[in-house]
Amino acid sequence: QFMFHLRRSQFLQVFGNSPDETTYYRLIFARENTTNSLIMIQPTILAYSFNGPPVPVLLDVTSIAPDRILLLDTFFHVIVYHGETVSAWRKQGYHESPEHQNFRELLSAPKE
Repeated sequence: QFMFHLRRSQFLQVFGNSPDETTYYRLIFARENTTNSLIMIQPTILAYSFNGPPVPVLLDVTSIAPDRILLLDTFFHVIVYHGETVSAWRKQGYHESPEHQNFRELLSAPKE
């Protein structure tokens, strides 16, 4: 998996990036420590659900579930994805009612 992501990273594939972008990404990569450099090459994704603490999952479409919140950390960007059910509950305002305290905590967990 690591080699798969390395070959497709912006450090080796420069198509679609300007020379300035390529230089910026490579400069940041060279200055960061090993842990951050590994996150740049192979981003981490955590799944938050009602079933327990956040767990790391694979960067795959099978990680998407309607009752999950996914947090993708690529070092340069952090993306929070709400599953279909979680998104619907949030739009209906369940997190604002006092009887849905667990849902409110689930929504705020990726921000911490």
